[in-house]
Amino acid sequence: MPNITVQTSRILLVEDDHDDAALAQRAFHKANVWNPLDVVRSGQEAWDYLTHQGAFADAEKFPAPLFVLVDLNLPGMDGRELISRIQADSGLRRIPLLVVSTSDYEKDIEFGRKLGVQHYVIKPLQPQNILAFIGALPGFQIILGTAK
Repeated sequence: MPNITVQTSRILLVEDDHDDAALAQRAFHKANVWNPLDVVRSGQEAWDYLTHQGAFADAEKFPAPLFVLVDLNLPGMDGRELISRIQADSGLRRIPLLVVSTSDYEKDIEFGRKLGVQHYVIKPLQPQNILAFIGALPGFQIILGTAK
């Protein structure tokens, strides 16, 4: 029998707050989404991940994610600049974006809308938000598990 290797599609979370990252990971678990969730702590780390630079140079180990969840308020390069860079890059703009933020300011929501962000979610991330978002993605590949 031949060996079959299945590579699971990854999801990237850009979140500097450890508690918010843990809540997001729990929400994915509660939604029974078992795709690996890679967490980076800044806009610059996310950019390096997406462009395979520095610690993320290995494109096989860090493939393009199916989608990116971005906090707006990050140290250094914030989420707004990261989103602008992603949308300006012809190779990256196809990756769906989801903003997860504590900000409910209309200017932030409108910023996301203008740049093509698919969803804007006020923290904390909930399982139903995740399922609504991934259900709207055309051709999305997801691994659904059963709750234990």
